[in-house]
Amino acid sequence: MALNPIVLAVPFYFVGMGVEAAINRKLRAGLYSVDDSLNNLATGLFQQLLTVLAAAALMAPYYWVYEHARVTDWFGAHPVIAWVTAFVLSDFLYYLFHRWSHESAIGWFSHVVHHQSEEYNLSVALRQDAWQPLFSTWFYVPLALLGLPPATFATAYGLVIVYQFWIHTRLIGRVGPLEWIFNTPSHHRVHHGVDPKYLDKNYAGVFILWDRLLGTFEPEAEAPTYGTIEPVESFNPGWVHLAYGAKLARKVAAMPTLWDRVQAVVRSPGWVPQGVPVEDLNALAAERLHAPKYTVTVSPPRRRFVLASFVLAMIPGALPLGLPMPYWTKLALSALSVWGLTNVGGVTEQRPWAVPSEQARLALLGVAALALAAWTRQSWWLAAAAVAWAMSTWLSQLSPRGSDTPHPAP
Repeated sequence: MALNPIVLAVPFYFVGMGVEAAINRKLRAGLYSVDDSLNNLATGLFQQLLTVLAAAALMAPYYWVYEHARVTDWFGAHPVIAWVTAFVLSDFLYYLFHRWSHESAIGWFSHVVHHQSEEYNLSVALRQDAWQPLFSTWFYVPLALLGLPPATFATAYGLVIVYQFWIHTRLIGRVGPLEWIFNTPSHHRVHHGVDPKYLDKNYAGVFILWDRLLGTFEPEAEAPTYGTIEPVESFNPGWVHLAYGAKLARKVAAMPTLWDRVQAVVRSPGWVPQGVPVEDLNALAAERLHAPKYTVTVSPPRRRFVLASFVLAMIPGALPLGLPMPYWTKLALSALSVWGLTNVGGVTEQRPWAVPSEQARLALLGVAALALAAWTRQSWWLAAAAVAWAMSTWLSQLSPRGSDTPHPAP
């Protein structure tokens, strides 16, 4: 069984965020926004849940090619060389996927969530698109063809992903000669910038050499403005996963021919057929440099509820990541967590559907807990039912919609 560096690194992620947040607080650097950070963590959990639930399907192409079409068994007899090769080639193939995900509309759909944050801190590293594994897995199949064992690939790929955690910070400047070889915070800040000269640059995972060799490198000059050209303007992890897909579907539906519809999906996000006015992405990017960040005003009582509800909604989703359990149990807990975190975003933004949706979820949770208490005769299920009832009561006591409204920051 392959080690999963991504899961093993989770404690270090939270330690790193804690240290960065403490430094941020001391320096009053304004690196963190509560609602943005909660959204980052929620979207990261969404991706991990999909990866766990679809693990067999995601690795199936790799396993099949390795078992039936690999061209050599040589790497199996040379594990050190196999691991080094897997690490370097995984990083190169990550570069190719990453570049494709920016230069293709359907690819951007699979990656845009990672770029939507208008902040830049270590929590943004955990903000990942749940759809991404469905598209990225195919880029690594050539390693199976080469005969690199699945466990070796999985570990090497995981390390490529874990490496990228530390480069999501504004607290580290240049790191000297390492800048020539490795991806660094300075290089990756450029990648997250919407400044016209920073767009579609620095795709590297670990080695910035790929960008230098293939013409996509841009050094950091002025501090970037972070986010996407068209801000998602939402702290709802459910909606941010659907927003660009809805836009792309509308674009495809408006295309005059079937061939144009296909091209709208596979070509660049800004592509339009000849004769249709082209959207000036550089002009939009320039406008973004002066646009205020999206934020919401949340009253103290609502903020306390949101924080408590966020923690409680994360717990069911965290369990399938680390505990063995039947698939259908994993699916039920994942659905409960996704539903809850989506409701948290809606309650934060005072959406009219959010309170009824969360009350329905809590009612279902309470009834299920009571049923399980009767069936298993385990008293702690009664505690779960009591928590659901208490949260529902607390939610009903929040101020009515209209007292807190989303607005741009001054």
